[in-house]
Amino acid sequence: MRRRHAPWSTVALAGLALIWVYPVVWTMLNAVRPTADLYRGALAVPVRPAFGNLVEAWDRASLGQALLNSTFVAALTVAGALLVAIPAAFSLTRLRPPARAALFLIVLAPIIIPTEVLIVPMFAIFRGLGLINNLAGLALVNVVFTVSFATVILAGFFRRIPQELIDAGRLDGAGRLALLRSIAIPAARPGIVAVGVLIAIFSWNDFAGALVLIQRPSSFTAPLALTMFSTFYATDEGLRFAGLAISFVPPLLVFLLFERSFVRGLTAGTAR
Repeated sequence: MRRRHAPWSTVALAGLALIWVYPVVWTMLNAVRPTADLYRGALAVPVRPAFGNLVEAWDRASLGQALLNSTFVAALTVAGALLVAIPAAFSLTRLRPPARAALFLIVLAPIIIPTEVLIVPMFAIFRGLGLINNLAGLALVNVVFTVSFATVILAGFFRRIPQELIDAGRLDGAGRLALLRSIAIPAARPGIVAVGVLIAIFSWNDFAGALVLIQRPSSFTAPLALTMFSTFYATDEGLRFAGLAISFVPPLLVFLLFERSFVRGLTAGTAR
């Protein structure tokens, strides 16, 4: 028998979709609207689209370089966070190390501590290490702030791997690394992809870390480059919306590329 969805659930999902889509449509419309025409209506279609806003925003803020910088930082962040989080989550859930509860609390600590508390000591440490204006240093900061989240989420996926698979691997003589590589990672691949996408989007949208560590315009990431449209006295809203519209494109492409794996990972994460 075919299962029917309740009408109210469809209405609720449509309402949520509208709430999420509205800011994107609003930004896209304002991106091709002359600055003087911005306040005529929130969703009014531009009478004369100002596509030149996109070109001018790209040139003035050097968005091409900024997008490359953000891509580099996001790629390093995803690689570094997963490289640490995958074996950490596997060891916490399957290898049962001594003092596992204390280790799990240590993993949770970066999530509990507010980011604002760490900004000043973080700047002092990175200045001492010579990592100011260093994109790899910014990626390292993002890894520190995301690895706990990734470990906690991946631990849930590894915990759902049937114990029989692990026991069979041990009977075949597989060591810990072989168990991780041949059994745990393939079984948790949808979750790993989902976590990787979330980390990439977090890194792409990071503004606070980039603002503290990056001061050279040639090293600006996309969020920092958008500040180029503001001065002490005023902000060119038309160009800022155009820059925002351009910066939407890479994370949107990443999500569309991994959409099936992302949704499968979220679904697996909620399965019992």
